[in-house]
Order: sequence, then C-alpha cells, then structure tokens
Amino acid sequence: KGKGKKGNMNRRGMPSFKEWSVQTKPEWKLMREIMLTEMAKLQLDAKDVKFEDVLWAGNLPTYSKAFDRITSKTERPLRRYETLDFFNVTTSDDPHLPDYLQNEQEVTVIATDNVLAALVAAARSVYSFDIVVSKVAGKLIFDKRDGSQIDFLTVNETAQDPPNADDKDNINGPVKLGQEASCINQNFSQMVLDTNEKPRELDAPNPFEDEESPGCAASGAYRYRKITLPGNPKAPTEFQQNPVTMVVRTEVNCKLPGSDTDYASLKAMHEYDPKPNYNWRLHLESQRGACLATELKNNAFRLGRWTAQAILAGCDTMKIGYVTRQNPKDDPWNHSLLGVQTYATSGFAEQIGLTRNNMFGIVRNIIDAVMSWEDGKYLLLKDPTKSVLRIHEVPWDTFVDDEEDEDVEEEEEEAELDEDGNVVPNQPVSVR
Repeated sequence: KGKGKKGNMNRRGMPSFKEWSVQTKPEWKLMREIMLTEMAKLQLDAKDVKFEDVLWAGNLPTYSKAFDRITSKTERPLRRYETLDFFNVTTSDDPHLPDYLQNEQEVTVIATDNVLAALVAAARSVYSFDIVVSKVAGKLIFDKRDGSQIDFLTVNETAQDPPNADDKDNINGPVKLGQEASCINQNFSQMVLDTNEKPRELDAPNPFEDEESPGCAASGAYRYRKITLPGNPKAPTEFQQNPVTMVVRTEVNCKLPGSDTDYASLKAMHEYDPKPNYNWRLHLESQRGACLATELKNNAFRLGRWTAQAILAGCDTMKIGYVTRQNPKDDPWNHSLLGVQTYATSGFAEQIGLTRNNMFGIVRNIIDAVMSWEDGKYLLLKDPTKSVLRIHEVPWDTFVDDEEDEDVEEEEEEAELDEDGNVVPNQPVSVR
C-alpha cells in the first residue's frame, strides 16, 4: 500500500518547460484567476501557526562536518548512488496521510512539503506547473500528477538568458538540465552523511521502501507534521474565521553532529556552463556572496521552494552544495563538489524575501478559496506566458487515464523474460 513510484528520471512524457504543463479543455470551468503579484499581499500572523509532530518515519542520519572544509582546491568527485531508491510520492498515494484525513475530525487538509512549497514560491516561477486539489466530503487533498513538472528541479529558469528549449536532446536544454539537477540533489543528499555514525531509526520504517528489497531506500526522514493555521476573526465566513488543521509530510535530510534536534535540509546548486571570466572554481572562495547572488537571480523559484520546504519541515539549517560538471562540454553525469555553505533557514528566507507571514497566508488563502466551492477536483495551473495562476474545475476522471497508461507501461517493462531474453507469454488462467 502506498509504495508509490520512485522518482525515476527517465519517465515517458518528460515535461517541456516552455509549454503548458497541462493542456486545458474548453469544458473546464475557470473558478479563479490569481495575479501572482497579488500573492505577496496575502498575510497571516505566523506566530499563531502551531506545529505538532504526528509521526517520524525512515531514519535520521548525521551530517559529516568534513564536507564543510571542502574548497575548490580540495574538490571531491560527487558520488553516484544508482542502487538506492529515491521517492517522490504524491499525497493520496502516501500510506499515512489519507488515514489522518479520514480518522481525525479536526484535520481538513493533507499535502506534502513539495507541493505546498511550489504553491508558496509560485510568484517566482516562469515556467508552467500544476497542482491538483481534490475536495472530498468537505476536506482537501493537495496532489501532484505523477511525472509532473513539480517532480523536477528547474535550472536557470529566472535567468536573463535561460536555457534554450528548442533542442530537446541538448544536454543544456531545460529538460535535460532538470534531470541532471534532480540527480545531483539526490546524490549530494547521501554523499555528505557521516557513514561512521549509524542513522537513528524512527517511529516507523520508510513508508515507500519495497518490502522485497529492504535497505535500498536512500537515507533520510519523513516528518509528518500537524500544522494549524489561525483564522481571521474579521473574515466574512465562519470557515475563514476558524483555524484550519493540515497534516503535511515533510522531509528532513539529516541532523547536525552533536545534536539530536538540529535538523538540516541538504540541497545542491549546479554549474553547467562555466565561463572563463566567471566560474565557481575561480570565484567561489573569494566571491561566495556574489556567487550566491547570481544563483538567487537565476534560480529564484527553485531556491524559494527549497526554503519553504525547510520551513515546513522545521529544518533550522540549510546546507547548500556547489556542484560543477567535470567536463562541461559533453558530460552531464560526472560532477565535482567544490564547497558546502551553511545558512540559518530564517536568515536565508529573509535574504530571498520569503516571509513566514506571506507563506502561510498564501496556503490559507488557497484553502479558503477551494473550501468555498462544491466537492470536486480542481487544477491550479501556472500560465507559462504570464504571471498568472488559474484554478479550473475539472471532471473527476481527469488525469486518471494517464496514470493507468503508465501503470500498464511499467507492467510491460517488468515482463518476465526467458533464457533468450524474449517475453514469456502469460499463462492462460483456467476458470472453474
């Protein structure tokens, strides 16, 4: 149950970032159009937001301090962890989240940090992405489509000269760079852990690990948190006046050495096209502030998402790695780690202009909007041509066929082979 699909990087139907993430249909009813510039005005008092841990799953490894001492002169090859499974399972496929929604009356919303962070950072985005919100019996489920844009990181999305999307197979095109960045982040999250210290086992095992191949899940913890957003006493409806409780699955990559409660988020930025007059090998040590400022400008959406995820997960520290290609011209799979920078999450959020008041204000506003409508399925869709987020009501069976097609395709891929490598035909089942 809820084993979900791994975050495979070579899925069929890879997203094309310059196009609409979903083609809308004329029969879909437009419920609301939100100018993303208006989202900055949505506020609530974050001091009144309450957090409570309901479950820790997986394991909690320790960060290795040795990586804080790496410089461009002592760079290390980025290790690849191709035998480990990394998961990015949507809300409704999680084995725990639907139970909280069903069994606890006060819980109105379930979601993952990945989905909520994309929503919170939407005003920083350029490319199209989408979120599916289902309202069932007066409760909300925030989901992503399997293999959607939210599964992949974008690279230089907000740069003055973003990657050229015309050549789909170019290693420096947006789709290939998104795959590369996602792989780098998975590998970085495992490489910088302390292998001499045994990870702490938590309340429950990794909820997505395959029972038939234990030990293949990547290290890291899932922290399920009950987050209660305060109401607004002056709001027009009773629902808006009252608090809203949601359960969110968040990810904690590790804890810091010498502490059991100082949790950290591990992320990596990557350089794919170093220039002779500006590159990390030459400038990271002497101009670290300028290197970060360039990344903030070129990757505003990605860094906004990462920061929001760290806040939702209660990670007070962000460790950000600087990774570059070993051979920039033609090899997107071998990289070097040039350094790791440590930031206090609150300070980093302030630096990028992400406030908790605005972050939780956005989430509460979207919840209030969908809760004012009838039960149904709603698509939140970012327009790739302008700074607008639209919410459409879509039929219940929308996107279900896509997932079934992928399930069939996966079954075909996993078909049994004979000694010669041919697919073994299914044996007829006798009916009695």
